[in-house]
Amino acid sequence: MAKRFTNARVAAAVAAALGLGLSAAANAVVVVGGDNGWEVSFDGNINAFYVISDNDEGWNNLGYTAPSGNGSFAGTVVQEDVQRVQTGFLPAFFSFNVKAPTVNGLTATGRISFAPTINSSTTKNQLYAGDPLSGNGNNGIQGSSIDTREVVVNVDAAWGTVSFGRTLSIFGRQAILNDMTLFGVGMANADGAAVTAGRIGRGYTYPNFNARFSYKTPVFAGLQAEVGLYDPSIETVANQANKVLNQTDSPRVEGELTYTATLGDATVKAWFDGLWQNIETAGKNTFVSNAVDVHGWGSGATAGFMGFNVTGYYYEGAGLGRSLQFAGGTACDAPPAAGLAGTLTCEAADNDGYYVQGTYSFFGKTKVGASYGESNQDKFDSAGLTTVFKNQDVSLSMWTVGVYHDVNSWLKLIAEYSNGKNSFKANAAEATTFTGETESQTVSLGTFFMW
Repeated sequence: MAKRFTNARVAAAVAAALGLGLSAAANAVVVVGGDNGWEVSFDGNINAFYVISDNDEGWNNLGYTAPSGNGSFAGTVVQEDVQRVQTGFLPAFFSFNVKAPTVNGLTATGRISFAPTINSSTTKNQLYAGDPLSGNGNNGIQGSSIDTREVVVNVDAAWGTVSFGRTLSIFGRQAILNDMTLFGVGMANADGAAVTAGRIGRGYTYPNFNARFSYKTPVFAGLQAEVGLYDPSIETVANQANKVLNQTDSPRVEGELTYTATLGDATVKAWFDGLWQNIETAGKNTFVSNAVDVHGWGSGATAGFMGFNVTGYYYEGAGLGRSLQFAGGTACDAPPAAGLAGTLTCEAADNDGYYVQGTYSFFGKTKVGASYGESNQDKFDSAGLTTVFKNQDVSLSMWTVGVYHDVNSWLKLIAEYSNGKNSFKANAAEATTFTGETESQTVSLGTFFMW
């Protein structure tokens, strides 16, 4: 345990934290052997940040609200300065790993990860605090949350890996894995009892942890493919508005193709990912256009040479949502009265986004970096669609500078500054839509203890 955080160690820790189906036993503090080759191990982290943020009126870290100057938006807040002690973009993790002996060429690993936060809501003894990233509440005194993120098994053989259980979805995961704000804060939360928003909705959409079966090929000349069938998702924001898009009769399909290579002192990794899912309506309602397809594709690459590293990612699609996948990306006409048939028009809004990032590491111990990214969602074409959030063009952006210093193999120090903007364009069909932008500035200082 005397080594400092090497790039490989950090990558393995992040992969384990994000549930990419990798065994974390090599990085665990304790590996316990059992009978007949069974092994049990543990790994995790605890992190804490002092966060200062200055937010304009109407600021929302996920871009779902706008100022009230031209029409009142649900959830709009006044201008505020906030100081907090909280968990960063990554929650704390405690992970339990089991490795089976190899039998007839098959080896299996199982992993269960619990992901708590250190912070409560800003009400000291609140019994129930809303989670600003998921919209769900966190039960317990002071509202501190614990999230079972991973319950996953990987079965490895010469022909590839079959995986089943709950883990991070494929589409967008490489963008998160290579984002430097993963070990920082990015966009802060003002009052909630959850992790911060990082770069969610400002260069990629957040995929979340979901149940799935997947297959991953062996590596052939640097190429590796993975495809997964996922428990399908309904469009939560549309359902809040009109409860129409409520039927999923097929699984969601997600896939990824990666290429890695080492060229002398240079390393290169490139990837292409995508998803598709159909969402329909149940009951007597029928769609003019049959149903809504949520789909997207993305492409990215990262390259390193002599301490320098550059990363870029681009995605586009429809119905993806501006920040959290499947949140606010589709909308429909208001349904008819209960029990009556009706013909409905539903749409998926167009999405695109990107981020670019450059870092430099000194002696493998201190990394400095800068990044910029944005995500865009177009308004729905049809007037009169029922939406929770105003129907207008939205662009969310953020630039970040950061310093990430490894004190030793188990302690990391982080300093970040992020500037985020939410830009809104008026929609002539909705007179109360806001034109302009809101801004937030966040400074954070924090530390990671990892085992």
